[in-house]
Amino acid sequence: MTGLECFLDGFQLIRRPGLRRYFIVPCLINAVVLTLLVVLSYSHFDDWVAIIVAWFPDWMSALYWLVWGISLIVLLVLILFVFTFMANIIASPFNAILSIKVEQALTGSAPVSTVSPWLILPRSVARELAKLRYTLPRLLGLLLITIIPVINTVAPFLWVLFGAWMMSIQYADYAADNNDISFAELQSRIRARRFDAFMFGLPAYLLLTVPVVNLILMPIGVAGGTRFWVERLR
Repeated sequence: MTGLECFLDGFQLIRRPGLRRYFIVPCLINAVVLTLLVVLSYSHFDDWVAIIVAWFPDWMSALYWLVWGISLIVLLVLILFVFTFMANIIASPFNAILSIKVEQALTGSAPVSTVSPWLILPRSVARELAKLRYTLPRLLGLLLITIIPVINTVAPFLWVLFGAWMMSIQYADYAADNNDISFAELQSRIRARRFDAFMFGLPAYLLLTVPVVNLILMPIGVAGGTRFWVERLR
């Protein structure tokens, strides 16, 4: 199966009997986190944009609307990143369990390192923090590119590529972690499947921006990412 087919299969996998129950909690977590961020962002959005605009040099004041537009994009990306990170941290133990159940359904056997429910929580959170350490320097680099005149013309394209790449890593990592594969080793395996990784991550990244759909994206991504692991990365 291709990376795109693996992602699309996530929609079918979560509808299988025995897997549906693991679909509910991640969706509820997404809904709560997104609602809180929307409420917070709505009340402070203009203030935040003004703060970002103030970072730009005075000579760019003549290009106010361009600066405002760039600031708006930066802020939306940051809000999206915070939403994704918070939801993934909170839901990580449930996503790990969902990945275990999906792998069992696909292969007939449990991952090699299936642990007790009590150990899943600290292990999953630690893995999310490892992904954060990987993401932050690259995110800051992209933010820098976004605010540099001329160079920032390629920023939208780079954001899409980065978002697709991170979606493939994010959702394949649950199965990798369940199989005792280090985060560094997972990166190596995904780099060997770059095209499939981008084809998996691109629709996931784009759907993250679609209201309502983004509420159910997490379990779909986890299920599809587990299929991606089984078919392309093991």
